[in-house]
Amino acid sequence: MPEQYLSRTSSAQPGSILWKFLISLSRALDLSYNGIMSHHMRVAVITDKISRAMGLSQDITARTVQASLIHDLGVKTWGDRNILQKFEVADPYTHALEGCRILTDGGDRMASRSSNDRGGGALFGSHAVVILHHHDKWDGGNPTGAKRNAIPIEARMIHLADRIDVLLDESRPFNSQRQEILKIIQSQRGRVFDPELIDVVSDLSKSESFWFDLEQSFLPKSLESNANRDLAGALPFGLVSLDGLGPSLLDVVEALSWVFAEVVDRRSPYTQRHCRMVGDCSYTVAKNLGLSDSVCRELRVAGLLHDLGKLGVSEDILNKEGPLDDEELYMIKRHPYLTYHLLSDIPGFDRIKEWASFHHERPDGQGYPFRMDSSELSLESRIVAVCDVFSALYENRPYRPGLSPEEVKRILVEMAQEGALDREVVDVAVEVLWEVTDLGGVSDLGEVSDLVASTSVNGS
Repeated sequence: MPEQYLSRTSSAQPGSILWKFLISLSRALDLSYNGIMSHHMRVAVITDKISRAMGLSQDITARTVQASLIHDLGVKTWGDRNILQKFEVADPYTHALEGCRILTDGGDRMASRSSNDRGGGALFGSHAVVILHHHDKWDGGNPTGAKRNAIPIEARMIHLADRIDVLLDESRPFNSQRQEILKIIQSQRGRVFDPELIDVVSDLSKSESFWFDLEQSFLPKSLESNANRDLAGALPFGLVSLDGLGPSLLDVVEALSWVFAEVVDRRSPYTQRHCRMVGDCSYTVAKNLGLSDSVCRELRVAGLLHDLGKLGVSEDILNKEGPLDDEELYMIKRHPYLTYHLLSDIPGFDRIKEWASFHHERPDGQGYPFRMDSSELSLESRIVAVCDVFSALYENRPYRPGLSPEEVKRILVEMAQEGALDREVVDVAVEVLWEVTDLGGVSDLGEVSDLVASTSVNGS
């Protein structure tokens, strides 16, 4: 089968590609060291069932399901996520506001870079509003000021589905929990939840399949069969231009990648701009190496997503102020492997997943996690690797400020001489990357874990 990638993917497929991309990003949000949790996917399946039972429009159903898949993107840490697993949450609005802001910023970023400058924040704007309201209580008293029908119907559905999933006990058959879950949500009828939605769920829940569809074994297929058949091409994916007058597939992929780069970066005070810097640095180096614009933009996507797997690493490790012990190092080495698998199911991402996932591989074969050498590493993969190290050196760390340009250049050149980095890429990088180091305070930040891991590998 020929290699697929975005610049050669049929324009008839953008909805399917973006749908798969969104599911992969959703899975990343549910990463834990024990595997992939199922919260976002379950909420998406439940809201899809509610919306269809109510006879709502395809656009409303699509927007609800798509927002469900990423509704908690504003959650910062594993600890914050654990708090949200309680039925009663004291402050559910911080993450809702942050999720709204991140989505809006991502859309605005796309608008500023798109050649046609159309779409922009409006691309994710309606989803951002839904996420902002997804913990609003029916009877009001919300920080948003909304109550009852002024709360978007999409947000009301997500709120109820979200709390149903929190109540589910995975150690017991889901269908056996019907009565106790309904009793709890009925107790909040007309206060926390929309009474009409509770009636719809009560009726849906009589079917055993409602509960079986939520079981881990059946959940991925439930989502695909219930939603993908007609939601892949609906909003916002229906906004992807086929005539060159609106945002392209690559525009939207870049925007979503920028959104999730911030989701990854904000987990640690030392990585607040790391992924976004690696993305822009990869684009700049590729341009100066004479690669085509479409390849350069795909490289930016790879750079933005290269640490997606770090959503599966505890913030205790990411924020550790000192060397990692052996077990922690083993865990940090897992993150590019997770990135590889998260991106593996997306049509058109064949190259992007490799460029993003091989950023800790080395030409001398001493990198991780696949132990590839120069014969297996593409130029693009080597570009992301150099930009990752450049960013880590340039940024601050808990135990020292960011290095000077001269010191960064010296270390990059030494690493190239040792076989840790590609010499051709380093030669270009040390001359051109300073033009992208003014990314809104990036010099005040740093990435601890990658550097510690890289130092250990270098010494092995």
